[in-house]
Order: sequence, then C-alpha cells, then structure tokens
Amino acid sequence: MNEMHIRNIDLNLLVLFVTLWETRNVTRAGERLALSQSAVSHGLRRLRERLGEELFVYGREGLLPTPRASALIVPIREALEKIDQALRGGDHFIPELTQRKFRIAASDYVEFAIMPKLIEQISRLAPGVVLQMQPLPAPNTGQIQSMLESGEIDLAIDVNPITGATMRFEHLTGIPLVTLVWQREELPSGPVPLDLYLKRPHVVIGMQSYGGSVIDQALTAQGLKRRIGAVVQNFMAMPAIAAQTGYLCNLPSPLARVFADVFKLSCHATPVIFPEPELKLYWHSRFDNDDSLQWLRGQMHDCATLSIP
Repeated sequence: MNEMHIRNIDLNLLVLFVTLWETRNVTRAGERLALSQSAVSHGLRRLRERLGEELFVYGREGLLPTPRASALIVPIREALEKIDQALRGGDHFIPELTQRKFRIAASDYVEFAIMPKLIEQISRLAPGVVLQMQPLPAPNTGQIQSMLESGEIDLAIDVNPITGATMRFEHLTGIPLVTLVWQREELPSGPVPLDLYLKRPHVVIGMQSYGGSVIDQALTAQGLKRRIGAVVQNFMAMPAIAAQTGYLCNLPSPLARVFADVFKLSCHATPVIFPEPELKLYWHSRFDNDDSLQWLRGQMHDCATLSIP
C-alpha cells in the first residue's frame, strides 16, 4: 500500500470520492459534479493509484465501497466540511450554543450604566458567553488600536476618538449630565445658579474624558470658567468627595440618580446647556464580518437604549 500525503493529492479527488460514496454510481456522480463519465472514471483511477488499493468495486447494484473506503469516508467528509466552512467564513454564530469570552475595554461608567443590563440579557440569550471588562488604555497612545487589531480586545467603548483607517465605530448613546449639590443647601428645583456653579470648586474626572472637556469648552466659548477643586480617576469617587467637601460634581444622570440619596446630594440641571458626551463603540475592520461581534454590538445598542434615558 502506498503512503499518501495531502500535498500529493488534488482535493477535487476527495470531493469525487465522497460523491461516489453517496451515489454509488459513476454516471450519477458525474451529473452531480458536472463531469463526464470518463472524467469520473479517470479520477477514480488516480485515487486508486495514489492509495495503491481499490476504493470501490463493481457489484450488481452499482459501486461497492471497500474496507479502505469505509475507513476513509468519515474523516475525509469531516475535513472537506471544515474546509468549506472556512472558505465560507467559518461556523455560523448561534448565541444559545456558543461558548465564548468577549473582551471589552471601557470606563467604569459603562460598567455601571450599561453592563448590568447587558449581562442580564446575554445570560438569557447566550448562557455560554462571558464578558470580560478591562480598563481603557490612555488616549492618543495608539495602544487601543493595536489591541483591537490583534484581537487582544474585541470592542472598545469610549468618548475619546479612536482614529485610524482600519478603525470602525458606531454611535452608542449620548450621556446626559446633571450637577450634584449638597441637599442641605436646599436649592430650588431647576438649574444650579450660574454664580454658584462658577464660584464653588468642582470635583472632576480626568480632564480629557467624559464631561470635563465638554463642560470647560462650552464655558470658555461664553467667556466663563469654573474652579477645579479635585481631579479623580473614576466616577464613583466624585459624589463621595462632593458630599464630604461641598464641591460640585457633574455626573451622567444614571449615576447621579443612584448616588444622590446615598450621599445626601440633590440633582439639578446644569446652568449652561452642554453638548452631551457621546459614547462610541469601536472595533477593527478585520472583524467587520464576524457574526458574533455583530450580534454583541446589537445587544449593546439595545441595552444602552434601555439603560440610559
């Protein structure tokens, strides 16, 4: 028996082998493959020469597989199916059956305002899916682009632009901002008085992310400037510091509603209309046709709409 290697065989001969197994007839195999009877016979002869033994013999009812053919049919059919799946883009994503981890870079705000609803929804639709959150790299370093390109992370959610010809993005949601003030100041409902807003120090999150830069740019456009009393790394620290110091803080409204009563703060509209910071969903173009990421992005849009009024 000759030893056969994949590099020494035309894959079309394997397709012919599977078709002959299924039809057990040279003529019908030729019709299915759009080949002449002589071409099918020639291909079968080439297979026999490669293997050094018969795969089929003629019987009264047509072709009969030999023991060698019976041993080959399952692995060859499975191999051809895998090749076909790869060329067509891989296995179709089935949420309820998949076992997969998605890695998402985002801020603590996204974890607080969107992730609880998203995880609850995915636990029902795709119980084998795990979402792994990790912090966003510093902006303007190119690190986030590299992580998306390599597949180290699957998606990124940020208000800072992630630029590059291979970057893709979708608008996810705007972030409405409100101002938190001590309840004991007993301010009337409505916007915070502008003079108080400008005079009282503010506790802010990193100056180039979320509300900070949007607010300061809008104030500067009107010839105004607020006082910065403290800069923190995450949203959760802002109301705690405001409650302790009397500083003002501007928070996304979903967070503000939760923390206001806990820290004895009251929610107010800002005295100046600021453009809402915009959360965007980023991925790399090499994953444009990834069914699973398309599905996950759709779930994120649903949950962002439900979670943030």
